[in-house]
Amino acid sequence: MRMRAAVLYEIGKPLVVEEVELDPPQAGEVLVKLKATGVCHSDVHYYTGDLERTPPVILGHEGAGVVEAVGQGVTRVAPGDHVIMTFLPSCGKCHWCHVGEPNLCDLGAHLRTGKMLDGTARLHRAADGQDIGNLLFCSTYAEYSVTPEASVLKVPDYLPLERLCLLGCGFTTGFGAATNAAQLRPGETVTIIGAGGLGLAAVQGARLQGAGKIIVVDVHEEKLAMAKKFGATHTIQYRRNVDEVVKEVMDITWGLGTDYSMEFVGADQTDETIPMAYGAARKGGTILMVGVGKQSKKTMKLDPVMFSMWRKRLQGVLFGDSQFLTDIPRFIQLYEQGQIDLDGMVTQEYGLDDINTCFDNVLAGNKVARQVIRF
Repeated sequence: MRMRAAVLYEIGKPLVVEEVELDPPQAGEVLVKLKATGVCHSDVHYYTGDLERTPPVILGHEGAGVVEAVGQGVTRVAPGDHVIMTFLPSCGKCHWCHVGEPNLCDLGAHLRTGKMLDGTARLHRAADGQDIGNLLFCSTYAEYSVTPEASVLKVPDYLPLERLCLLGCGFTTGFGAATNAAQLRPGETVTIIGAGGLGLAAVQGARLQGAGKIIVVDVHEEKLAMAKKFGATHTIQYRRNVDEVVKEVMDITWGLGTDYSMEFVGADQTDETIPMAYGAARKGGTILMVGVGKQSKKTMKLDPVMFSMWRKRLQGVLFGDSQFLTDIPRFIQLYEQGQIDLDGMVTQEYGLDDINTCFDNVLAGNKVARQVIRF
């Protein structure tokens, strides 16, 4: 079938919105008609080259839509179902799925190939049939997507997909970092570094967990104002001085530091943000690394002696340590009850033709929390 999609042909060059060819779903696959997709900073990392992927490729991994057709053997969903797509499939059969860590599912080994699980492509240029790579089995910057059954979750059909799509990546990652990975207890304290879509979701998670102090650090005043709206108790504007930020955190916490510190920035800033998160955490505290760093960067700055002497813990967090099939239904119920705010997370909505504007807004840093493309 023919559809419109935004194709990345060259790193750092604008995406091209054009017609492409999409093959029908094969065994174990699902055809989804996209209704909405969030614009995640991780997609921009591929555009800038911070994360490596060989073009041409269709980006996007935070989508929601309606099932159009299913391949042989699919039982999780049926045509007409409303679904969220996830960038981390869960097969339900491997060791990691069975021990309650489906975000480490063995299917993840295939995510970077740009192909489907059988090693073949479903996306092709309309002009000459050249294969186009998929992104994380999703490629949601397109009108349709063929994805493995393991990458979709049925959701209620009476809720807006242009909000539920955020649960496919960003909101679940940030909210889960505070509720699953950190498991904040009432009265505990947290420093959140980076007030983008993930950081703001973490603020909501920390608030719902009853955190005593929620300290948010960001460069931009606009983002800090958003953080206050979602429940931050204190905000600190970062002016390129790590020691000043750590001192402010210490002043707020009576010289102790926070029980947890979470790094949501990643990219080129890790030489600043990781020492900041390390310094903000109390003795015996936990530093959670959630932001996506630059792929070429292989080291980070920590004091190994004091790391041991102060008994701090460093923890990696993937997808908010969430169990896709069970946590997202729980988050949806919290959204229905008004305990989490997905509507306020969306700063602006666009059409697919505006994808390059969306990327420019992300790179500007101060303009948006989350943008949604509606089809």
